[in-house]
Amino acid sequence: MIGIIPAGRILEIGAGDYSFDYLRKPEQTWMKVDIESPCDFICDLNNYDLNIPLSANSMDLIICTEIMEHLLWPHILLKEICRILVLDGGAILSVPNIASLSYRAAWIMGRLPSCAASGNLPRKLRSTAYEIESGKTVGGHVIDFNLKRLVSLLMSGGFKLVKLKGSGIIWHRQILPYWLVPPSLASNIICLAKKVEA
Repeated sequence: MIGIIPAGRILEIGAGDYSFDYLRKPEQTWMKVDIESPCDFICDLNNYDLNIPLSANSMDLIICTEIMEHLLWPHILLKEICRILVLDGGAILSVPNIASLSYRAAWIMGRLPSCAASGNLPRKLRSTAYEIESGKTVGGHVIDFNLKRLVSLLMSGGFKLVKLKGSGIIWHRQILPYWLVPPSLASNIICLAKKVEA
């Protein structure tokens, strides 16, 4: 889904530790926003008054992978994404899927899935919180997503779902490829959504 990016103006949200900008073509404008450098804009994405310093209708595509589950108010970030995108602009989003086959296996064995919401518990308590380069701890997953919750969030935020994929089943490594597993049971849900008229 991310392999071919025809858009001209691209914003990547939360690209600090892994960015897709290696796919950038010379004619594209590619900007990044994250909680610390290196990026073009530093923003606290977990701020209820979030305001990414870009004009309305200024981006053709926004990439936001594995970010929404860390936010107390993912709908606020989605509102900002909608504001910044041009009409019919695309958003590529991905989230861990709490209803995945691997998570279901963990629940059955009496274990919490590795990516289940754990807030800001210390790492030693199997939290999803992590430390960034500056030494600051970033809060772990605070919201669990399944396919229905993600689609509902997108629809309520001014988007229509265009394309949906799953990552397959991942448990420390790829166990089943994406084409064998429906997105509703995959370890991660990946989608392309388009901004629609309000």
